[in-house]
Amino acid sequence: MAVSIIYPDAAPALGDVRALGERDLIIIATGSRERPDWPRYMDAVGVAVTRGARLIHADEEAS
Repeated sequence: MAVSIIYPDAAPALGDVRALGERDLIIIATGSRERPDWPRYMDAVGVAVTRGARLIHADEEAS
């Protein structure tokens, strides 16, 4: 299982996110949607989820 975390100021390579699939996890940290490249990450996340990756949004207050 691979875990990829998208932070507002750091993220894995887009290709790495796209390659995720079954049994992998993508975590989107609070504030990540403000990234200037967010639309590209949305596309990569969509591909990964279609391939079976799980997606969660990490709320800073829950940490």
